[in-house]
Amino acid sequence: MVQNMKNTQDNTDNTCKALWEFPPVPPDNFFSIINSNNDGARLLCLIGASVRLGIFDTLEDWKNEHDLEDIIQYPHPVTDFVQSLIKTGLVEYKDGKIRNTPVASTYLTSHSPYFQGAYLEKSIQHLQDLWIPLSDILTSGPKIFVEEKFFADISLPSMAQNALCGRLQEVVNGVTSLSSFMNMKKMIDLGGGHGLYAIALACKNPNLSAIIFDLPGVVPLATGYIEKYHLEGRVKVMGGNFFSDPIGRDYDLILSSSNPSGKSPDMVGKISDALKKGGFFVSIQPGDENAPYDSLHELEFFLWTFDTATLPKKTWSKNKKFLTEEYRSALKDNGLTIRSVTRVSDPYIQDYGVTMMIAQKMG
Repeated sequence: MVQNMKNTQDNTDNTCKALWEFPPVPPDNFFSIINSNNDGARLLCLIGASVRLGIFDTLEDWKNEHDLEDIIQYPHPVTDFVQSLIKTGLVEYKDGKIRNTPVASTYLTSHSPYFQGAYLEKSIQHLQDLWIPLSDILTSGPKIFVEEKFFADISLPSMAQNALCGRLQEVVNGVTSLSSFMNMKKMIDLGGGHGLYAIALACKNPNLSAIIFDLPGVVPLATGYIEKYHLEGRVKVMGGNFFSDPIGRDYDLILSSSNPSGKSPDMVGKISDALKKGGFFVSIQPGDENAPYDSLHELEFFLWTFDTATLPKKTWSKNKKFLTEEYRSALKDNGLTIRSVTRVSDPYIQDYGVTMMIAQKMG
C-alpha cells in the first residue's frame, strides 16, 4: 500500500515537472516552422480573395484605404488588410497609397492576357480538398473526382493560363519554324482541352483549319477560347475518346500536349494513319528526367483519383520518361521519323521543363 502511494506520488511529480521546468528543446524553431507555413497559407488565401474581389484590378492606379473600403464594404477598417497585402510583395506602398507591382499587373488583373486567377483557384481548391482533410485521406483512401468535371472546372482552366506564361509561346515558335508550316491546311489537337495551341497556330496561319478533340464534357472550355479569339470559322471542337473513336484523316499536323494520346505507343499507328505523307506529329509531354524530386508533388499525386480509374497510379507523371525505347520503336515502325527533340520551359514549376518532339511521316 505504501509502495503504491509512493509510485502514485512519483508519477504526479513527474507529470507536474512540466509546470515549472522548461522544455528540453527551446520552442523558437518549432514556432518559426509552424508560423511561417501558416503565414504562407493565409497569404495565399488573401491573394485569392483579392483577385475575386477585383482588388488588383482596382490597384492599377494608386489607391488609399478609403478607396478599398468602398469595394470591400467590411464593417471594420481595412488597415490590416492593406498591410497584409503589402506583405505579399505584390503591391507597393508610397505616401499612404498602394499600387500593383508589375508582377501583380501582369498575372493578377483580370484584363491581362496572362491572368492566373484559375491557377490560384486550383491551388486553394487543392488545399481544401486534399491537404486540410489529409488525415482522412491517408486512412480512408484518395478523394475521387469526376474525370470530365475535374478537367473542365479545375485542371484545364489553370493549364490554359499556365501555358500562356511561356510554354505555349515556345511550342508555337517551334511549330511555326517548320519550313512547310504556312502551307499547312488541316490540323487536329488531340486531347486539346483549352485549345490554345490550335488557336494560336490558326492565328499564325490564316489558311489553317483546326479541330480540338477532347472528351465531350471538356469541349465547352475550348469553345469559349475560340470565341474569345474570333476563330469560330476555322477552329472547331469535336467530342470523343481518342483511344476508341475515329479522329479523321489527311492532316498536315497532329498535336498532343500533356495527355496519353501523345505518349502511348498504342496511339502511334492511329496518329500515323491520320497524317498525310510529309505531315508532322508534335507531342509535348511531361518527362524531365533532370527535374528535382519533389515529395510534396509526389504525395499530392496519390491523394486523388478519377471515378473512371481502373488501375492504381504509379508515379507523378512529371517524373516519368517520355521518349522511351518502346515509344521510339513505335514511331519508327509506323513510318514516323523524329526531326527534333527540345526542352520547353514550364515556368509554373520551378526548374522544370517538358519535352517537345517533332516527328514527320515519311513517304
